[in-house]
Amino acid sequence: MRAPEVNLSELSLRPRRVVERLEAAPSRSVRIRRREKDKPDLLLVTAERAEQAVAGFSATVTLLVELMRRSAETAALAAEALPAAFPWARYLSTEELHAFAGELVETLERAESLGSPVPFATLVAKWKQTAEAHADPELAAILRRNDHSGQTSGRLS
Repeated sequence: MRAPEVNLSELSLRPRRVVERLEAAPSRSVRIRRREKDKPDLLLVTAERAEQAVAGFSATVTLLVELMRRSAETAALAAEALPAAFPWARYLSTEELHAFAGELVETLERAESLGSPVPFATLVAKWKQTAEAHADPELAAILRRNDHSGQTSGRLS
């Protein structure tokens, strides 16, 4: 569900019209486009919709954390399911997938408690870099050389 888009100038010149679009949108949000290339767009959303999103995220994280803590089988299934959410994870070894799953759950729990998605985004970016290195045969060979056991050395930092 895409939010309708307006320019930042429209928000300042016709705020009531923008609010009407916000209230009429199924997403209860409006994307505010900015002309400056170095500045990201903004998202205007109703407080109710934002609170619903936070509550849904919090409940989902709590459920996932509890399931993984209670069952090794669930943790293994989560690791196997990661490539469905992150297709690049198919380049990770089984051991790396399990490590990623464990770190992901811990990081989601901590990020949720902070109310910030930044730790989650940072972790995913680091694991994606590792997958990119494995996808490149030259980089993968360097990783194997650096690990004396012949195994790839895991997540890049």
